[in-house]
Amino acid sequence: MIMRPALSMALALGATLLMAVGAAASSTYAEWIHGSELPNATTTEGHFVGEATGSYDGTWYIDVRHQDLSHHPAYITGGSFQLNSFVNGWPSAIKGSFVPWGGTVSQVSGFSGCTNQQYAVHGALSGVGVNGGSGSGSFSASLTHYRANVWFAGCVVYAASVNGTVSLTF
Repeated sequence: MIMRPALSMALALGATLLMAVGAAASSTYAEWIHGSELPNATTTEGHFVGEATGSYDGTWYIDVRHQDLSHHPAYITGGSFQLNSFVNGWPSAIKGSFVPWGGTVSQVSGFSGCTNQQYAVHGALSGVGVNGGSGSGSFSASLTHYRANVWFAGCVVYAASVNGTVSLTF
């Protein structure tokens, strides 16, 4: 009779350990993103929205803060990332933060005249998970500023697009 409680306790302990190991395991998810910059951008902050396809299809939003773009490169100083999708059949927000000084915005073309400007954006993410967490990630994209020469204002940016990838581990 003493064997049954011991066996039950051993099975319960084994199941608990198995669930803890499963909960601690993380996976890496790849997303391809494309979208647009919102018109409230400044020389040190951009807000972007768009569509994500990959492991978690959905919509995304980022707020990326950086040094003034006159720096070459301009370092990312903070910001946030959010991917709205379905996780295990439930509407969820996968969130993270840009690591301060963990990435750059570097101009790669459009240095002279009033031509479109191309930037390479690379940033590290922390606190990644459903509604935030302890995961990590990386953001890599091409940002294009579309410019036109307006006779009374000079060369102005009239729109911006972003295309790239996000890797999320949580």
